[in-house]
Amino acid sequence: MIKQHEDYYKILQVDPSADPEVITAAYRRLAVKYHPDTNPAPDALPRMQKINEAYAILSDPAQRAIYDRSRRNGVVLHEGHNTQEPVTRRSDARNWQEAEAEWIRQKRFAEDAWKRAVRDAEIERDRVLREAEDAFNRAKRQAEEAYKRASREADIERDKSLREAEDAWNRVKRTAQMPQTRG
Repeated sequence: MIKQHEDYYKILQVDPSADPEVITAAYRRLAVKYHPDTNPAPDALPRMQKINEAYAILSDPAQRAIYDRSRRNGVVLHEGHNTQEPVTRRSDARNWQEAEAEWIRQKRFAEDAWKRAVRDAEIERDRVLREAEDAFNRAKRQAEEAYKRASREADIERDKSLREAEDAWNRVKRTAQMPQTRG
């Protein structure tokens, strides 16, 4: 059975060209008036459900555009239409509903693919950051080890040069202190 839609604009008591702010204001006004918590009438709950359904469609720009296209094509039942048939042929409505269902499936598929891509990108980013951090830490350790080696080698070379200089000084000093023999 094809789900028949009532005219959401009539449910919310707004003009089809109404701005989103007008639709929201109308929804709030009707919600206060017909909410089952504040309205004891037996038809308050079904009426509020229709109001919520109408607002859910008309407050979402994408869903409103789809609804408006179907409404222009005569798929929406008009008040006072005493049969359950839409204004257009049943097959047109079925095609519209199938197209809408396919659009919803494609939208969900695209959203899921986008979420997976974002998650995969975050995982890849984290992996690359970990690898970069590991490479940085390895390079830092290697640089520190090279600095320590160079420092030790410089200390050894300095000590060797100091010993050689001291030995040379001591030789010069001994030579200077030796009595000169004439021969």
